[in-house]
Amino acid sequence: MRKVFDILCRRLDLDASEVLYKFDSFDPSDWTRVCGSPKWKVFKKRIVGGSPDEPTHGQIFFKKPVSGDVVMEFDAKIVPPSYHDIVWFWNVDFKAKPWGAGYLGCLGGWWSDSAGIEKLPDYAVASIAPSFKTKPGRKYHVVSGTVGGVNFIVVDGRLVTYFPDKNQPKGRPGYFGFGIYESMAEYSGLTVYRPRWERLAEPKYVPGTEVARRRKTGEQT
Repeated sequence: MRKVFDILCRRLDLDASEVLYKFDSFDPSDWTRVCGSPKWKVFKKRIVGGSPDEPTHGQIFFKKPVSGDVVMEFDAKIVPPSYHDIVWFWNVDFKAKPWGAGYLGCLGGWWSDSAGIEKLPDYAVASIAPSFKTKPGRKYHVVSGTVGGVNFIVVDGRLVTYFPDKNQPKGRPGYFGFGIYESMAEYSGLTVYRPRWERLAEPKYVPGTEVARRRKTGEQT
């Protein structure tokens, strides 16, 4: 199945994108930057953080930063009896404490089972999709990051939310990683890309009768 996604007049093609890191296995020595209180466990095939019954939160980051646009593709699940918060980070600057600018993506968050993106360092909510529901124990396939100034989340092949950022950090390296918030979550199958994308033409008005005809005949709408 091709990994092509249309995101706000941009077409992302992961099949044609440069693979920066493909983690067929995880090495604990590569995931040494840990913040917050929970204990992280780096296994060969998965990274697990948090506790299902403790109100702790924290993050784990890969030791090397990436410059420019970056897209993360990975599998994740909430570990029962936890019931919320799959969290990941990209383009995070560590020149400030605990960090500077960057982005946080989340599924099953905000105590409302929502999907969204926060902008660091002040955790300002930039986009949110309250209609996305998560199920503990179910594995989700996530594609998320930045393409041409647009930050986005795709889950199981479906675009969930996005937002364009006019103040996108440029020309500096940023770190990627995972997080938990008063929960327990598992992450696996991580690939990190330098995305290849193309700009699409702005949508043009098409009469409703023409759209109905195309749908009836199976033509592209």
